[in-house]
Amino acid sequence: MLALCNLSGTAAAVEAKNAAGSLAPSAIVIDEDNRLSRDQYARANGMSAAAVAGRFGATGIVRCGSAAGTGQLVGASNVLVTAAHVLFSPGGEPRGEGASCTFQIDAGGRRQVIPIIVDKVVCGAREPYAEPAVKDWAVVPLASSVSGAKPYMPAKMSVPGDVVLAAAARSGGVESYSLQRCKARKVTATTPSGLREVAIDCDAEGGVSGAAILSPSGGLVGVYVGFRSAHPGQAGPFSMSHYNFGVTAEGSLRQAISQVVSRNTQSASVAP
Repeated sequence: MLALCNLSGTAAAVEAKNAAGSLAPSAIVIDEDNRLSRDQYARANGMSAAAVAGRFGATGIVRCGSAAGTGQLVGASNVLVTAAHVLFSPGGEPRGEGASCTFQIDAGGRRQVIPIIVDKVVCGAREPYAEPAVKDWAVVPLASSVSGAKPYMPAKMSVPGDVVLAAAARSGGVESYSLQRCKARKVTATTPSGLREVAIDCDAEGGVSGAAILSPSGGLVGVYVGFRSAHPGQAGPFSMSHYNFGVTAEGSLRQAISQVVSRNTQSASVAP
């Protein structure tokens, strides 16, 4: 069984990770920026606004200390999945706690702001900047459940294959919900547990860290982590020197989701 995260090693980081509030933001745009608002996505795909909200509505903003990224409900209405570097600083300390580390989402006709219980996180690495990107994921309980949003359920990513990147913020922590149909292009790393790192041709920037990589039907197939680029901040074609990437909802990440969901479903069932 996976354990709560402890401080991890100090291997050299080899990729840039889009954490708003730490480094100057760089948008990694493949060809041109094709991100859409929910309404634009609905029109482009012949869907109603209600259908888009039902399929892609579990995404919101993670604000933790001075950083902002994206996170989503997965498996249960009180379980959050995001990138570890959204919650932890380069030195491995939490960016915030209590009221200074929250998940914010518009659901059920209102804005809900719920504290993240950072000390109960299960993650690949608590010091993600010093570890390979395949460890840059976090599953963490919320202090209470979100109402009115349907959590995503983990699913297997096909590579190559169509995906939808669902983000809630842009560089500098600016709130901006976007959806983009794009492709998972190439597996760039694997772990013994079966988790894969995958290059994608979606567009991303600072606040996209931790965003859901979804199947077109709304299953969680991965989490956006960062980019590798020879020319960050300049648009260009997808190549192995200019791409965004994420980790798949498989292996150790899938195990962590199951563990945290089970633990917090049991806690909710015995609460007074």
